[in-house]
Amino acid sequence: MASKKTIGICHYRIGGTDGVSLVIFKRKRALEEMGYRVVLIAGSRESVADYNIPLLEFDRKDIIKIKENAFFNFRDYVSEKDLLAEIERVAAMIKKEFLKIHKREKFDYLFFHNIFSHGRHISAAKACCEFVRENNIKSFAVDHDFYFAGSYTDIYKPQTLLLKKYLKKYVPPRDDFIRHIVINSINQKILAEKTGLRSDILTDMFDFKQAEWKKDRYNAEMLRDFGIKDNDIVVLQATRIVRRKGIELAIDFVAELEKMKKRLIGQTLYNGKQITKKSKIVFVLAGYIEASDREYGKALRKKIKEAGISAKFVGSRIGRCRAKKDGQKIYSLWDAYARADLVTFPSIWEGWGNQFIEAVFAKKPVLVFEYPVFKADIKKEGYKVISLGSSLAKNDKNGLHRVSKNKIAEASEEAIKWLTDKNLKKTLERNFKIGRKFHNRQIIKDFFAQKLKL
Repeated sequence: MASKKTIGICHYRIGGTDGVSLVIFKRKRALEEMGYRVVLIAGSRESVADYNIPLLEFDRKDIIKIKENAFFNFRDYVSEKDLLAEIERVAAMIKKEFLKIHKREKFDYLFFHNIFSHGRHISAAKACCEFVRENNIKSFAVDHDFYFAGSYTDIYKPQTLLLKKYLKKYVPPRDDFIRHIVINSINQKILAEKTGLRSDILTDMFDFKQAEWKKDRYNAEMLRDFGIKDNDIVVLQATRIVRRKGIELAIDFVAELEKMKKRLIGQTLYNGKQITKKSKIVFVLAGYIEASDREYGKALRKKIKEAGISAKFVGSRIGRCRAKKDGQKIYSLWDAYARADLVTFPSIWEGWGNQFIEAVFAKKPVLVFEYPVFKADIKKEGYKVISLGSSLAKNDKNGLHRVSKNKIAEASEEAIKWLTDKNLKKTLERNFKIGRKFHNRQIIKDFFAQKLKL
């Protein structure tokens, strides 16, 4: 019997509740069901990868130093040649580690998630590009986010001429061995216009055949573990805590909903939960705070305090899978959805939107700011959502995003109607069926059946 062909999937991190990690595990499972052997390669932070290359971690001091001098403020190197030399030194070390893994695994195909498109670790791009060329391995650049597109456009500004030449060569690369896959039509167009590169679109997919996420023996005590009563209204923010997620918009929404709470007292919600005078509206933030966004996290805490709403930061107790840590239960992200009454997804920019499709699968009402990719690729599929519109107002004094007060009020009014609608389950079931039609896991298999050969 012939041995299985081996696919390597590489990213800076693999194992958290971030969108890219979740996508990688979905694709790993689909590829394994197709008959491939899949090996995961990542940096060393909180990784569950099969192989760890510490230098792939983008939050290392040496990697952060390169990024900051390359894009933000050139100050720590005598000349741009010295910066380029450091980039190449790190790249050579990563390539050397990759070769060690390849000698053991003998990869038939490689998938690189964001390695060739993001600005946070440009040494990795050169390392992986040269490794692929030198070993003649057919590879796929899965480009979730480009440093020159979307919310990153105003952040990543190449600081030197030599760096611009380097980026043109490697971020992203033009290579016969590397085929580009993007996750939305906007990035496909931008990539073609900026680089001339063609790409295929493969949006986020989901296993709609898996068991329903619901209250069970494991998560029965979850709300009480977090200081939340069973008859409180749980508003879930399932994303990581990073600035482009626009979480401040959800805070404004919850604060407005709090003002309307009297209208919910004595009501029974769509899911059977009975609201009393003692019920609270609790904003639950299930994601972790990225190291680069700690100041943003502080700004959110300040805004929550000023708004006077009840909020729980529970990211340290939420993982990709259920587990035990230091004698405490770690709940899965799916448990958080199961115990939520409403999901907020107010992102200003997303490459696609993992948490949106998760809310659709969970059959929860979802609040959405209609970010560009939502408008271009998702909205037309026909979902019913509570909308914050697609226009931002001027940032507040702390630099946080805002939408008009009227939009917040309209969305809150709509949420009251949704939460108390006895027929809401029909709408949520319809959303589920739309998601299953356009984003079921079979689409991944069909896509790669055309691109790969067993």
